[in-house]
Amino acid sequence: MDRRDFLRSTGGLAALATGCASAAASSSDQTNAPPGPERTYSFASPWVEHHAGLADDAHRLARRIEAASGNSLAFDFRSGVRGRADFTMRPVQSDVLLHPAFAVFGGLPGNDVLTPRELDAWLATGGGQELWDDLAASHGFKPLLAGHTGPDPVLWSRSPISRSADLAGQRVVARGLDAEVVRALGAIPIIADDMELQAALTDPDTTAVVWGSLIHASASNIPAQFPHGHFGALGSAGGALALEIDLTVWNDLTHAQQTAIAAVAHSEFRSSVADAEATRAAVTQAIAIRTGAVFTSPTLEFTAAVSRIAAAVVAHTAAYDAVAARIDRSYSSFRRAVRSPAVNIA
Repeated sequence: MDRRDFLRSTGGLAALATGCASAAASSSDQTNAPPGPERTYSFASPWVEHHAGLADDAHRLARRIEAASGNSLAFDFRSGVRGRADFTMRPVQSDVLLHPAFAVFGGLPGNDVLTPRELDAWLATGGGQELWDDLAASHGFKPLLAGHTGPDPVLWSRSPISRSADLAGQRVVARGLDAEVVRALGAIPIIADDMELQAALTDPDTTAVVWGSLIHASASNIPAQFPHGHFGALGSAGGALALEIDLTVWNDLTHAQQTAIAAVAHSEFRSSVADAEATRAAVTQAIAIRTGAVFTSPTLEFTAAVSRIAAAVVAHTAAYDAVAARIDRSYSSFRRAVRSPAVNIA
């Protein structure tokens, strides 16, 4: 069951955790389909089938692109793949291992950041997409926003966290620059990828985790194991998901195919943000009822400590090289522009 089925149903949360419904098109859907494509492309995601929510999102994206292309594109879908395929959907933060500046597009720690909607605007109108394209091209792929966890992601923990010192010595599952923030707070970051999540969650030494949206976390049974949820503890940005297309494949596609792919990916991104924002209260309540999880906001002391550390981590990333500095200048300039007070015109 994907996130949209969950949002339409009254018992969605319990069903969501039972597994992932196939998003493959049935044979009846193909009855009136136009002639098949000349080539079938591989489409991979790191989420195995039991990652309900994330795996479903990737399946739906692939099927929607096929339909939007008029069936000129077809995909051989592969779950639980660590590397890249012709088309790959995965968290942008996974690319930080390639270059730290990918974190700017995936979601920075702290609160002095772009919201998901502002990130979308920076990419569309502020030059961000061109910078992302240039960075990704040096690693052989074309990136497109294709999903998001929503703002104020939850830090889940086995015990309450009220002070920054409470994280000292704890083993925390985190990715991207979040890992550097928890390290500076005295925690031990476990930089597990999506395929290693279940192993990390079942390790009794793991004491906290930041992972996906509320629905994605519930699908992985995180609230039941880590029943203390702290909204936006490591920052307000949340994490972006990307569709990453092999650059040779992308350049070989027609303009119409590229346009269709970009439109579907953007639609999925906007839907995921809207879902996260509009349904947070209802989903939070459903998780609390089902698992007994308790939700809180971080204390002022915790927020101040994270903000101070996040600023240093982001500054260190911006100083990595000339490419990172250029991306940071554009991002920071756009953030200042959208946060500037409105000017009253007489």
